[in-house]
Amino acid sequence: MNTSLSTGPVVVGIDGSETALDAVRFAVQEARGRGTSLRLIHVIDGHADPETVYGAPDVDGDYARAALSRAADAATAIDPAVAVESVVLQGRPESVMSTEAGSASLLVLGTTTGSAVAAWVLGSMVGAVVEASPHPVAIVRHFDAERGGPIVAALGDVDVSATDVVVAQAFDEASIRETSVLAVHAQAVSSILASALSGPVDGLHPESAMDVRLEPFGANYPGIRVASVYAEADSGSELVAISETAQLMVMGHERDRVPGRTLTAVLRHAHCPVLVVPHA
Repeated sequence: MNTSLSTGPVVVGIDGSETALDAVRFAVQEARGRGTSLRLIHVIDGHADPETVYGAPDVDGDYARAALSRAADAATAIDPAVAVESVVLQGRPESVMSTEAGSASLLVLGTTTGSAVAAWVLGSMVGAVVEASPHPVAIVRHFDAERGGPIVAALGDVDVSATDVVVAQAFDEASIRETSVLAVHAQAVSSILASALSGPVDGLHPESAMDVRLEPFGANYPGIRVASVYAEADSGSELVAISETAQLMVMGHERDRVPGRTLTAVLRHAHCPVLVVPHA
């Protein structure tokens, strides 16, 4: 198994939305597959004025507890064997969730498809957390527990060995779900043209080089079917199209860097959950 599957809980950000409940349903599947617990977090903005009048209603606290209770009920309904912890924390959401990610085996965030303002605010928080997290972060816009399809490993250039963590994570996820892996080698048009003009590197065509990289992982998971395709990278548009038939898409991201255009496009428009795996 990939060492990224640590013993920490699967942490989910809860804001009371329907999308957050989809994130919980996805997280239950992940926690069950990892043999770990679920930690539900609601963050109250640290800049909110505290109540100073004795007996005054705790509006923020009441909302937080209600949202967490609803999320915990949703998790228990799916699998009562998964232990659930609910916590209300105070601070800036991106800072709190980034801190939580440090001790989590996986951080799960739901993203809204509602108003443009809400999408921008949540998208900004997601970008900050993805940039800072030392462990994988799953972004959930849509989740259907009954949906089939492969686990997609979105790969960049075949000579970038750092993206092997993406392949390893994809095989782990496929093992949890007992499904197949589809490795997508996305490359910009300029790179494709340069490769065509200069000829195959080391005598291998891009597709062959990618298959060579997949072989060790396939050997460790002999029961998992593997397929690979070669696609043109176009700001994530082809990956978004592929996500329509996938259970999950796994992508890499260099730590401490702002998410690039392709990753941002996929996070905003993917039709399945996206698991972002950090690498050096």
